[in-house]
Amino acid sequence: FMEQITETLPFDTSKILYLPFINAPPTDNSTVLTTLLHACEVGNASKQETKFVTFDQQLYWKARDIVATAPENSELKNVVVRLGGFHLVMSFMGAIGNIMSGSGLENVWGVIYAEGSIPQ
Repeated sequence: FMEQITETLPFDTSKILYLPFINAPPTDNSTVLTTLLHACEVGNASKQETKFVTFDQQLYWKARDIVATAPENSELKNVVVRLGGFHLVMSFMGAIGNIMSGSGLENVWGVIYAEGSIPQ
C-alpha cells in the first residue's frame, strides 16, 4: 500500500558517510569541535539543514556541551548529537537491570546460563 501511494513522489538518494580521520587526541574539546564544524561543512555542501553526528559515550557528553553552549546564531545549533548504538543499548540495559534487581530474574537466568555469567 505505501509503495503504491508514494511511488510518484520525488526523492533524493541519501548517503551515510564517515568523516576523515582527525590526527589529534579524540578527548580534546578542540578535536570534538573540529569534528562538529566539519560535519556542518559537509552538511551545508549538500544543502542539509540539520546535521546528525554520532559519538561514543565519552565524546557524546563533550559534543553535547559544545553544542549547548554555542551562540544562538552558530551553525552548531543545527547539529543533533546522537549517542552511538552500543552505548545507547548499554545504558538501556543498565536501566532495565536497575529496575529488575531483586525481582528473581537472576534465578531464572541461572537456570539457562552459568550462574557466574549472570552479573555480566
